[in-house]
Amino acid sequence: MADSPYKILLVEPDAEVLEIIVKALSQRFDAYITCVSTAEACLDTELLEPHDLVITDLDLAEQDGLELSEQLMSLSDRPVFLLADDPDQDDIVHAMRVGVRQVFIKPFPVRELLDLAEQTLRARALKRAQIVRHQRTRDLLRHVIRDRRDLNQRIELICRDLVGAHRRLVHRVLDREDTQVG
Repeated sequence: MADSPYKILLVEPDAEVLEIIVKALSQRFDAYITCVSTAEACLDTELLEPHDLVITDLDLAEQDGLELSEQLMSLSDRPVFLLADDPDQDDIVHAMRVGVRQVFIKPFPVRELLDLAEQTLRARALKRAQIVRHQRTRDLLRHVIRDRRDLNQRIELICRDLVGAHRRLVHRVLDREDTQVG
């Protein structure tokens, strides 16, 4: 899977649902799973330590899961899954517009959640690896360009020295020819 364990943030006020999801995630992934029950705790946790995936319930006590999803998306492009008991069509459309990857309607097959989480986490890991490779390539290219400029400057100095030495040699030869002729 990933080089280091995934970090998954689970926002679920229902202890039974929380237990089921945590158990399933723990069995499937090498992951650090952080559990919170409120949107405020979610945002505080996410600001301190960003996660690879956030799974949140739509019906949170003090804030709507859609609002929380919007706030999470404004922080970074981490994937968010939304769990809902009985969402209306507007909630689902709004969730997709703000970037929620998937809305799971309770009761949902846990295996479906795990499969999509695995696909999403792998895609995120691949994207991160691609970004790291791209950055390394850019750094290498900068280094090559800097070395090339350095080499060009050295070659230019050597050429100037050679041209100067050639001129001096030509002047000496001409001076000797003038002294021998005269």
